[in-house]
Amino acid sequence: MNKPLPTITESSETLQKRWRTEADSQKRSRLQALYLLATGQARSRLARATLVAVHRHTIEAWLWLYEEGGLGALWPIKKAPGKRPSLTPAVLSNLRDRLAHARGFGSYGEIQQYLTQVHNIPLAYSTVHALVRYKLQAKLKAPRRSHPKKSPQRSPTSRPPLARPSRGA
Repeated sequence: MNKPLPTITESSETLQKRWRTEADSQKRSRLQALYLLATGQARSRLARATLVAVHRHTIEAWLWLYEEGGLGALWPIKKAPGKRPSLTPAVLSNLRDRLAHARGFGSYGEIQQYLTQVHNIPLAYSTVHALVRYKLQAKLKAPRRSHPKKSPQRSPTSRPPLARPSRGA
């Protein structure tokens, strides 16, 4: 069953001008499909779909939108909302403050426990690590163990200079 094609109310010159100047690639593809229909370069939906490099059902949906609401109905391009962040801005600021504190956290597991107990947000260890290290760009404040032979009184710059042989003698 072939559905009749909608009549294009805009001129082909107007469509071509808007098509060439459009910055958004998705809108440009829609304008190109209408331009091909207005100029008669592609007679079937399949031919237009091949020239625009989309599926024929996509062309059908665009033509239906154009028929229902004109050129303005083609502009809203829906975007998937994505997953909401599990940490609210208030929790992030609390975590930032705790990380900036002199005591800080001893490990990422400690941060994980803090988020679970205080804010009731259970997160995986890898998620906590990525959040703290890469998003918040913070480091843990825990002192790391030193070698037992290292003397705390001696600093690395207080070594006696090495004796060098003289060249001229």
